[in-house]
Amino acid sequence: MEMDSVIRQLYAQWRIAKDKARQECESRSLPNVAEKYRKCTMFKGTEDVQGVLRLFSTTQGIEFCMGYHFPNLATMRLFKPYIAPERHGIYLDAGAVTINDPSRVILIGRTTATVNCSKLDRHEVILMHGAKAVINASEWAVVFVKAEQGCTVIRSTTDNAMIL
Repeated sequence: MEMDSVIRQLYAQWRIAKDKARQECESRSLPNVAEKYRKCTMFKGTEDVQGVLRLFSTTQGIEFCMGYHFPNLATMRLFKPYIAPERHGIYLDAGAVTINDPSRVILIGRTTATVNCSKLDRHEVILMHGAKAVINASEWAVVFVKAEQGCTVIRSTTDNAMIL
């Protein structure tokens, strides 16, 4: 499948997810937020692969993707041949991996990661679409974890480390 076609498919899914978010806000009597979703043009569907990755990796992008299970795993897998996801801190169907001191790592699908954090730093571990992680935090590391339902996280801390 050609990359332009994949991005068009992704854009169509995004419009559906955005409309679902808008409807959810309206049903919860949040008209201002619903209007923001309606007007949102953050994703235009004309981006290249790098532009899509940048949007996906923003705090707002991750929050939206996790909240509305967007994009689906099958669509995410269509991107893998066009990018080197690990270079961007994204592990998609990566199998068993060990990652040391990431500032941010996104684990997706059939990925089982051992994430070791020991630096005095803010580390962020994000899990989507059934990913699994064992997070070992030590010394003064602070690790923030965001995980969708269906993902597995095992936490282990020593010294003064914290996993939030």
